[in-house]
Amino acid sequence: MERAEHMIQNIIKSRIILTAFCGTSAEKLIKDIKDYRTILLPNDKVKDSDKLVNAIAKDKPDFVISFGQRPNIKNKVHIETTAKDGELQLETNFDCDKLKQLFNENGMNSKISHNAGTSFCNCLYWNGLQYIFQNNLDTKMIFVHIPFAKNITDFASFRKQIFDAIERMR
Repeated sequence: MERAEHMIQNIIKSRIILTAFCGTSAEKLIKDIKDYRTILLPNDKVKDSDKLVNAIAKDKPDFVISFGQRPNIKNKVHIETTAKDGELQLETNFDCDKLKQLFNENGMNSKISHNAGTSFCNCLYWNGLQYIFQNNLDTKMIFVHIPFAKNITDFASFRKQIFDAIERMR
């Protein structure tokens, strides 16, 4: 029975894709994570989006959780609701309030934000959401900003809080 439950857990976890940009605190966050499909992005707007879209098309995940780093925050995360392209906006199909609640229940200070930035993070988020919506996929995508590593007091604890919340997300 235990083996069957473990197999089911692995199937569920494999339906989640995590992304992070190389050379950032987000890479450190997902590096060496074995339970989920992880994608390290090369910090090239076209290649980053291509890698994400190709993974979504191939794997058809239930969830995509993309991580980026944001300066000027400390020991907390920003849950991004919106990707922008000029005057156009795409709102996530992810339950941001539920994720915020799960983070808070795990001791993680979190904030709902409506600004995924103006560069790499926003571009990845826009292209991922656009692909999901244009193809009528059931995939839910969220972008989460974390602090620079130097602004995280206890990285191991911070990481555990994030992944405990993700575990409970299902």
